[in-house]
Amino acid sequence: MPINDNEVRLAALEALPSWSWGDFAKDPPQTVQLMRLEPNGWHALIAYLAGPSWVYQEPARSDPVAATGGTDQRVDAATAGTVSGDADGTAAHDEMARYLADAGVPEPPRQVQWMLCLPQGVTEWELEHACRLAAQEVDPRDHRRIAHEVHASLRVLLNGRMPPLSW
Repeated sequence: MPINDNEVRLAALEALPSWSWGDFAKDPPQTVQLMRLEPNGWHALIAYLAGPSWVYQEPARSDPVAATGGTDQRVDAATAGTVSGDADGTAAHDEMARYLADAGVPEPPRQVQWMLCLPQGVTEWELEHACRLAAQEVDPRDHRRIAHEVHASLRVLLNGRMPPLSW
């Protein structure tokens, strides 16, 4: 069992987690500080690497404002959060899935929003900064190496805040 940040980092660099997206809870835990992870490759990578101990998923919601002819109109509450036709995000999801596949991460479910439960004492900025710092020295085209570095950074950041068996 790793006991210090260096050992945690080395253990995390050895392999990416093997959980599946189905392991992520669909109900929010009782916590006060949540970080919304945007539906893009970078944040999907962070969601997967942080894992089901720290991230839950909920159905994606779209913005309840629709642009029509240069003006904004409110969308009926019954249709707010629904997506149809070409606006269903298929192209964006496919691009995200390719990015994740290059990183060695399985394709996430469609139309999902991830929420990361920030541990006490960790801010959104600190989490983002730690992940970006981990990836900055890696060739941006080497998604697999980026994933390993971000995984190690997340494990060090969360060390002592999650049971080692969950990663």
